[in-house]
Amino acid sequence: MKRHYKVILFFCIMSMSMSAQKYYITNLYVYDMFLMNPASAGGDKTCYNIGAFYQNQWLGMDNSPTTQIINFQGPITGKLGFGSYVYNDRNGNMGELGLHQAFSYEVLLSKTRRHISSLSFGLGFTAEQTKIDESGFGLPGANDPAISGGINSGWGFNFNSGLIYKFDDYQLGVSVTNMLEQNNPLFMSPEEPEQPIDFHIYASSMYKIVDRDIYLEPIVMYRQNTLLDKRLDLTLKGTFPTPDPDYTLWSLVSYRHNVDYQIGKSIGLGATAGINYKKIGFGFEYQLGLTGAQLDYGSAYQLLLRYSFCTSRENGAIPCSIARQNKKSRYKGLSW
Repeated sequence: MKRHYKVILFFCIMSMSMSAQKYYITNLYVYDMFLMNPASAGGDKTCYNIGAFYQNQWLGMDNSPTTQIINFQGPITGKLGFGSYVYNDRNGNMGELGLHQAFSYEVLLSKTRRHISSLSFGLGFTAEQTKIDESGFGLPGANDPAISGGINSGWGFNFNSGLIYKFDDYQLGVSVTNMLEQNNPLFMSPEEPEQPIDFHIYASSMYKIVDRDIYLEPIVMYRQNTLLDKRLDLTLKGTFPTPDPDYTLWSLVSYRHNVDYQIGKSIGLGATAGINYKKIGFGFEYQLGLTGAQLDYGSAYQLLLRYSFCTSRENGAIPCSIARQNKKSRYKGLSW
């Protein structure tokens, strides 16, 4: 027990002093929670998962925003897990390439014949290179000292941390990102805005529809940063087994709402449809932007691919977590 207390104290201290991540990454928490909360890294102790994401926005526009992510996570021991991802993002003349590494540690709080509860702690580190292509900026013959006319690049680093409390099939999580001050030399000018700290709070669970092999997972997430930007996400995920155990259908619907002022404003609506074949999962997401700019410039789509290496003997396309729940084991997180 003394060793557990030392680990808890370490993560609590780090949680109050560090953090980091990007919105185009943390918005993918509905597919891999550890992308937002490192305490979820390797939370499924029976599977190793490889995932890939490709997102394209504002279709038909030159240099439209695109993002590619590859991630890998799994258990190290019965209590320790890890998660890693590499990302590449381009938005106009600006590009970001980064590597993130997270570790989690789970402490069992109580276990009886009917209930089980635990507390997980997570800590992650991000290293990122930012490039800005200024070769096409400015007017011919103009001499603007603020424009170099070439490609500028710089490296920065940061941390993120989080906690997750689990009680049977219920989860409550808190994570903090961008807790270190800006340290990329490209953004150290006094004219640059400060880098905001982000706070995420979410709750989720899973339910099986009576007399049907349909599993639903609602997720509610609230995010606020130090610039007073506030957002509320409502998501419903579903898994639908088929008569063929090698195939499983899954889908989700997500609604995002800005709550900065009075009742706020709708930001976006996303819908995803996917299929699992044995241990391979594929999905397609369409994002409908609900703000004026998004409606004018178009929406976005996203492709998702995942492969699972499971140490358990369960076969077919049903996610490991659901198969374990069918055996009256604790649910550890619905995987798509």
